[in-house]
Amino acid sequence: MSVFRRLALRACAFVLGVLTLCLAEAEPPKACQGSDLAQVAGVAAADAARADDLVNGDGLLWRIERPGLAPSFLFGTIHSTDESALEVARRAAQLINGSKVVATELGGPMDSVRKANITAATLAKALDRDHDTFEGAIAPADRERIEKFIAGLGYPTEFAHHLKAWFLAVLTAIPACEAEREGRDLPEVDQFLAETAKDLGVKVIGLETPEEQLDAIASLRPEVAATLLTLAARDPGLNDDLYATMLRLYREGRPAEIVAVADVVGGLNEAERAAEDEFMRKLLQDRNAIMAESAAPLLASGGAFIAVGALHLAGKTGLIEGFRADGYIVTKEW
Repeated sequence: MSVFRRLALRACAFVLGVLTLCLAEAEPPKACQGSDLAQVAGVAAADAARADDLVNGDGLLWRIERPGLAPSFLFGTIHSTDESALEVARRAAQLINGSKVVATELGGPMDSVRKANITAATLAKALDRDHDTFEGAIAPADRERIEKFIAGLGYPTEFAHHLKAWFLAVLTAIPACEAEREGRDLPEVDQFLAETAKDLGVKVIGLETPEEQLDAIASLRPEVAATLLTLAARDPGLNDDLYATMLRLYREGRPAEIVAVADVVGGLNEAERAAEDEFMRKLLQDRNAIMAESAAPLLASGGAFIAVGALHLAGKTGLIEGFRADGYIVTKEW
């Protein structure tokens, strides 16, 4: 399973965080322990093949300028509770003080009522009480492996048979260690930024609504979602390793390089890669248009601090190139 899709899926972390509260326990949360895939062979060739996706992929904080306006800033986040990721966010958060407005994907911070409403809406869309959702979606040869995989994550197998494939694909995309940490309501990067802004008295808005995020993933064709779920179950250990690699690249300010790493280690056939790419288009490119439209009036006023998932910045269809096309000067800070 491509980590490009995994990082995009982190945009739906609000769903997973509130739905994994049952994983919370009394002992202190553990950090994830995956192995860094730093020495994987073939990355250079994969970089070349993904050149369009890697444009502006080196850098996390960007300055957005136009004559006569106070500069705005665009920060690439990672939807993670890991302390090293939060340390990166603390550095960027220094720019919040003095900003006119802070915009994240969903705004915030979210209170318990809003989380509960999102949970209810998500389950209403994902749950099918009357049918076995594996029938006609999951190939019989893959069912036992997927059931074992889902059970290993702590979710009841019988319940899984009444959840739609798109939701199962999301649910299994995040390493169990990170899902557990989110279930304990530990702060992740986006939440930390929203809370920092609130504490400083800076207005926080969302560039999209939870409904828009949910509709983006729920519109995924069932056969594509089933392919992604099958890939996740095929090599569960790879999930933790890709996550560890993603964190390292994020700390180093090279988030888009995870695309090439995932291409090399994924072992995907042509049909599987097509499924990955379709999901990427829905979760990144389609949502980029919504975010850019919402960000337009903020940039036109100047002095905005915009924080969205790092992979929304990169690529020829990413936000950086979009803002440049609108006449802004966009330069990397770090």
